[in-house]
Amino acid sequence: MLKSFGVAWDPNLKGAHAMTLVVLAASWKHICYDYIFLVAGLLAVPKSLIEAAAVDGAGPIRRFFRISVPLLGPTIFFLMTMNFVYGFFETFAIVDAITGGGPAGATSILVYKVYQDGFLNLDLGSSSAQSVLLMLFAIGLTMLQFRYMERKVNYSV
Repeated sequence: MLKSFGVAWDPNLKGAHAMTLVVLAASWKHICYDYIFLVAGLLAVPKSLIEAAAVDGAGPIRRFFRISVPLLGPTIFFLMTMNFVYGFFETFAIVDAITGGGPAGATSILVYKVYQDGFLNLDLGSSSAQSVLLMLFAIGLTMLQFRYMERKVNYSV
């Protein structure tokens, strides 16, 4: 369809196109998960707070950004953490199914490289070292996220 509009799209030959395809597929796969949590969080916002702000003269946009979004803080923080872990570990199946790490290794993310080295190339030492580094990198970035992002989350109503 894109070729009919004059767009030279070929994820089998161009690495940037292949990675774009993987990112779009992973986002599409995980967006419903985020949607369910955000809708549940919005439904949990007390109606009395929204009604009180409306009585005080706040418009719908101001009510959303001053009341609903701050009360969604814990949910947003949870989703950021889960999406981070998803990006590191659960994208393996998408890369394997869509591109197989190609073209020329353009979509060979670290978790896929661990699989290739360990199971396909039988280089178990390199694969285990890479998996330990992947785990340490994920734990370190998650700890940074907890340290700096959790300060902005308010858990009280």
